[in-house]
Amino acid sequence: MEFIDLIPNICEGFPFDKGDFVLLNFWGDNEDLTILDLLSENVSKKGIVPFKHHCSNSFFEKVVLNLIRNDQKFAQEHLRYLSSFKHVIDIFMYTPSLPNGISDPEIPKFQEYLGELFNSLTQDKKNYIQLNVPTEINASKAGLDYDIYNSSMCNALSVDFPNLKKACREKVDSLKAKNNIEIITNKKYLLKLNINNRKWFIDDGCGDFPPGEVYIAPIENNSNGNLLVPVIHLKEQTYKDVLLTFENGILIKSSSKEINEFLYALPEKYKILCEFGIGLNPKVKKLIGFTPIDEKALGTYHIGLGMNHFFGGENNCPFHMDFVFTCDNIIFS
Repeated sequence: MEFIDLIPNICEGFPFDKGDFVLLNFWGDNEDLTILDLLSENVSKKGIVPFKHHCSNSFFEKVVLNLIRNDQKFAQEHLRYLSSFKHVIDIFMYTPSLPNGISDPEIPKFQEYLGELFNSLTQDKKNYIQLNVPTEINASKAGLDYDIYNSSMCNALSVDFPNLKKACREKVDSLKAKNNIEIITNKKYLLKLNINNRKWFIDDGCGDFPPGEVYIAPIENNSNGNLLVPVIHLKEQTYKDVLLTFENGILIKSSSKEINEFLYALPEKYKILCEFGIGLNPKVKKLIGFTPIDEKALGTYHIGLGMNHFFGGENNCPFHMDFVFTCDNIIFS
């Protein structure tokens, strides 16, 4: 199964309506533009109007650097035009990096340009979708063997989107009147969350691909108890059967010395239990140690630390870290 063959199915997952004007922003090289063309073709078959925008390492090196060296900022009219789109698909063959030949004094100006570009693509959107293509570069960034990464990503993207959307809606409908969550792991550890008056959100093709979860921001100061997480990957190390202890919404300790050292260095806002999520994608068959895929697996749950102000919470900070787990029992009341 190849990514390019899945593009028609991927486009079935997008949340756009006929007549929507959608920006397809592509981070990749010229030889990869077939992917951008196929995405444009397939969304247009639904009456969606695509606008293609191409960013590449070559463009950064041969155009943006020239502008910086001429003390010329990028045209604000261009950035304002990108900002005007309410629907954006950000397609990554790779994430942007410093261009070859850039000097130390030029780096802040390049970072300023990237920041303005990212803001124009992400802020004040009705739909902002990230689509990471399973490339060697993206696999390396994820810390995974390419074959494993590609297979897992393509399997997840082959999901039947109408069925996934139905499953997500039904799950939220069954939970929207609930106020509390009790999670039991290893038959003896209990973690209690309060979700009173908080809204459930659905990722069924309207957020980060691959899709397949529903999630909510628990009350920030009212999560208490213990949770056993089977595997945590941190700084290229793997820790198994880690017990996390929460008190008044804060992760106060773990059963791992190394993870504790990491936690103690974090500001308090970074340690707030900010998210509870439920994986619903039946095509994620195996956990591979990469949270953006693992957390979508049907039968898994996850909690998050840090930022949640984008999905109904009150904790605004530049940090988010998820922990994926299964449990013996979970009670919604």
